[in-house]
Amino acid sequence: AAEGARFAGASRIIGVDLNPNRFEE
Repeated sequence: AAEGARFAGASRIIGVDLNPNRFEE
């Protein structure tokens, strides 16, 4: 369970890093 949550968190950070516009939105 911990690994899954950690992976989801990393994915979210990566998404924001690749799409900074989304973060502002």
